[in-house]
Amino acid sequence: MGKLFEHATKRETLYRAWRRIHTNGRTSKAQETRVAIEQFERTASREIHRIQERLRKGTFEFDPQKGVAKRKDTGGKRGIVMASVHNRVVERALLDTLQEKSAFIKDVITMPTSVGGVPERSVPHGLKLIDEAIKDGFIHFIRSDISGFFDHVPRKAVIDRIESNLDDMRFIETLNKATTVTLGNEVALGEDRAIFPTNDEGVAQGSPLSPLFGNILLYDFDNKFNKDGLICIRFIDDFILLAKSEHEVTRAFHDAKAFLTALGMSCHDPFSKNTKSDKADRGKVEGGFVFLGYRILPGIIQPSASARKSIKETVNSHLSAGRQSISEVLKAGNSFERRQRYAQTLVMIDLVLQGWGQAFAYCNAPYVLDDLDKAIDESIANFRKWYVRKMQQADWKTRRRTGGICLLSDIQPKTFDDVPITLEKGKRFVTTSKTITISTDGSVITQGRRLGKDRGSGGWAFLIHETGEEKSGSASNVTNNQMELRAVIEALRHAPPTPSVKIRTDSQYMYDAIEKSSSIKKNQEMWGEYKKILTDRSIKVIWVKGHSGDPQNERVDKLANLAAQRQRKTDETP
Repeated sequence: MGKLFEHATKRETLYRAWRRIHTNGRTSKAQETRVAIEQFERTASREIHRIQERLRKGTFEFDPQKGVAKRKDTGGKRGIVMASVHNRVVERALLDTLQEKSAFIKDVITMPTSVGGVPERSVPHGLKLIDEAIKDGFIHFIRSDISGFFDHVPRKAVIDRIESNLDDMRFIETLNKATTVTLGNEVALGEDRAIFPTNDEGVAQGSPLSPLFGNILLYDFDNKFNKDGLICIRFIDDFILLAKSEHEVTRAFHDAKAFLTALGMSCHDPFSKNTKSDKADRGKVEGGFVFLGYRILPGIIQPSASARKSIKETVNSHLSAGRQSISEVLKAGNSFERRQRYAQTLVMIDLVLQGWGQAFAYCNAPYVLDDLDKAIDESIANFRKWYVRKMQQADWKTRRRTGGICLLSDIQPKTFDDVPITLEKGKRFVTTSKTITISTDGSVITQGRRLGKDRGSGGWAFLIHETGEEKSGSASNVTNNQMELRAVIEALRHAPPTPSVKIRTDSQYMYDAIEKSSSIKKNQEMWGEYKKILTDRSIKVIWVKGHSGDPQNERVDKLANLAAQRQRKTDETP
């Protein structure tokens, strides 16, 4: 066993990797990621032990990844690869080991002018280097970015480069598997499959190893263009060349283009009439340029015009959402129709502005921020005026509701039948040859979520994976959670009498109640029915993201919706 492989597969290394994954994942905007982190956390010690054992025995298999096609602001799509927690723990352990134990990788990540995807350096370090270069007389610049960078990183060539500096084949073999993209939803992606990496070319956007692979690939690039009167500052695929003369910087850019061409890559050319200025630019620094989100001039660093435009649009978007929410609360006459009312809207904007302000805290042009504050304040003032007009004829209850403070009388009264319960922890779930998997879903057609109006015509459905058996049903005057629960109850009622069942659902309600033993505050009667039908079975609920290409989830979603539509026709018939 090589020293690097041994270190990467130590329990403390894997635990440290897990802690990083946990810290980043629990605050992810993607619910799918947060749920996966929660699921892994419940048995983290056992999972880490299994990962270590399988890695060292050579039986560890990386899970197929999920490809997500996201639209770019500039048009087209970007392929984001989502990996399982097991995959990410191993990937992070490999990354940490390389950065800590490989002399070559240490050289790569300590390159002073590489400020993206490296420990201890980021945007501020790049800004400081540029400021110092300008003061030293580097007054000519060319800025560009590399087209489709991660899609064109020659993965095999980078691994060969790492291998030439290491003597640990098991580590290299594991690294090769970790960076190979194998999509589990390839069929569902259809034509979008083409935007994801192939076996030897490209690395996954979303993998912690991908920025390192990019920096390894461009390590020689960084060395070549930071000598002989040149400075090149690079943040992953964005770079700026600085020199003391126009001739020097122009020659350097053409050399850089040739260098990238030899790697199978290209960059945007500021000398081309077809190149937009946001992709590439050139000139004297006294005219200013945009890099790393900032507009930079000699002695002046300020947020770029696009960054300022973006924050104003974000603020206006929240204000618009606030107006919509307040209008719906007015119409419903209930505090709980929408969460983001007057006070909540202002708090949300405050949080957004604080985050944006911290990102651009290196701005040394206070008048720019002052002008931006005035523009934002004008939008907020218009929101306040709109709210005052809305409240001119309103009574005190309406003012309370729309202002963001609930009315006690709007809280739904409860009986002792509503006393919260929790499900008892069942026996430990064990997958056997008799375990069956069932996908379930519920759907409701409703007119709104205000008190008493979150009900409607509902449908439920389930699909038994092993047999292909599917069934659906419907009910009147029900909630979505009731239909999600009904789907599980009916699935268990019709399933073969096996000792263990995996339930796949996109319902956070069902996952939390069964897997996390969350407090159940409603539908106690139905949960009593669930407990009776459960008998001696052990249940494991697996949360899946809805409407994301999962074929079984899509099927039960369709069946549940059709059942709800049929029920609605019945309910509307006089």
